[in-house]
Amino acid sequence: MKTRILCVITSIFGLMCLGLAVSAADDELKQISEGGITVSYPAGLDTQAKHMLALAKELIAPSLSINKQMVAFLQNSDSMAKDIAELLGYQEKQDKAKTYLLAYKTKSEALVQCFSNIELVKKADAAAKGGLDAGVLQVSYDKFKDEFNMVMDLENVSPDRLKRSRFPVFVNADGTLRAEKKIGEMAVDFMGSNRTMIIAPLHDAVGSIMAKDLNLYHPFSRWFNEGVSAWITRHVVAKTDPKLVAMANDLFSVNAESKKLREQVNFLCWPQTAFQNQRNTDFNITLETAQTQYAVEAVSDMLGKNAVVNLPKIMREVNFNPNADNEAILQAIKKITGRDFKPTFMSYVPANIRAGINSGQTKSLLAKAEKLTNEKKWVEAAKNISLALAMTPDDVNARLNLAWLERESGLRLDSELQVFLAARLIKQGNHKFHMYAESLEGNYIMGRFAILMGNLEFAKKLLQPVLELKPDHQDAKRALDEIKALENAVGVGQSSTR
Repeated sequence: MKTRILCVITSIFGLMCLGLAVSAADDELKQISEGGITVSYPAGLDTQAKHMLALAKELIAPSLSINKQMVAFLQNSDSMAKDIAELLGYQEKQDKAKTYLLAYKTKSEALVQCFSNIELVKKADAAAKGGLDAGVLQVSYDKFKDEFNMVMDLENVSPDRLKRSRFPVFVNADGTLRAEKKIGEMAVDFMGSNRTMIIAPLHDAVGSIMAKDLNLYHPFSRWFNEGVSAWITRHVVAKTDPKLVAMANDLFSVNAESKKLREQVNFLCWPQTAFQNQRNTDFNITLETAQTQYAVEAVSDMLGKNAVVNLPKIMREVNFNPNADNEAILQAIKKITGRDFKPTFMSYVPANIRAGINSGQTKSLLAKAEKLTNEKKWVEAAKNISLALAMTPDDVNARLNLAWLERESGLRLDSELQVFLAARLIKQGNHKFHMYAESLEGNYIMGRFAILMGNLEFAKKLLQPVLELKPDHQDAKRALDEIKALENAVGVGQSSTR
């Protein structure tokens, strides 16, 4: 997790709204308070202050309450960090776990301070000064756009800086509150509104340690990462605050909606979030939730009655291996528990995918895709490759062919993710490459792939013909610019070491 957490919210409305606090004027401010929220304001704005307090009680108080509960929960960061490290089998990661948890605590403390202390600021005063200093909240003013831009800076939050943090609401010359209708939305953007946020820092801390500190993030072992993270979260919540157990169980247990999607769950090719195109029209958040809940179910089954003993041993067996794919994880499970978990794992793969694997359907699908490609039937070819990859997601050659076919169909973002995935997968072994047909987009994709693999000279050989034949190929231009930047960076590095 970065030590510097920046939350930037830029108004898209011409006469922007809120901000985060500061002394709006040098005059002594008046105050009114109720329900743990204080509104400070200059003389003459008594009516606006009363109105703002009423709005805050209705629109801000719910999110404020959630963050207060999160702060209270994270008071137990020491014991929770200890439990996390022990369950992951790496006691040396206790300090790192605590760092993750305290970062969330600091952020919520700052949000509570800001939104509990609202200040009315005359727009003209703030604009004349070019913005406001509101402690952890910094507000700048763009006179050309007539907008206030707000940044939340949580680096080196001192007690004094936290104490003077506020949430400013700007008042127009006619006495109205700027963007009044957006106040509730703004509060939710900053603080959230779902009560499950209370335990989210714990879940995120476990996931971060697994992915970043233990280097366990194979593109298609997400079921393990998600399942273990959620299982540990439930276990630690039960020890830390029993009142939150029901909420944790509701969040991670298979619900009625998830049961409807059981046949669509596919642990075999469920990508980690870094490799996922959430803008794709096929992206289904409900299915994501279902797969997470079934991952918890699978991990609970995997660990059995001796879960607190088995889990650390399994984690140790996997042992800082970035290439720990599903087969490696299944081997570790068998070694520690004595159980062949593969049949259970495969039960979380759709029946048609299992049947295709058993019958060797992948080869025929890819052969059909190549034939369709040569007939320039890009969409049909891509569908066949996608089905094949649901069975054999680590097929790098198929994935690179899918990437350029997606470009032919205008799916540029998803195409880039396919290249990213292929570059990550190829680190696991040797692969042969065969483009199904000659094409400019195929050249571009292989050029991008070569950049990711560090072969800049070969990348240039692939990309230059693209621009010769299609000078307006903007992505190829950007790729060549990227190569120049990388070459310059290497040159600077070499000269500095002489």
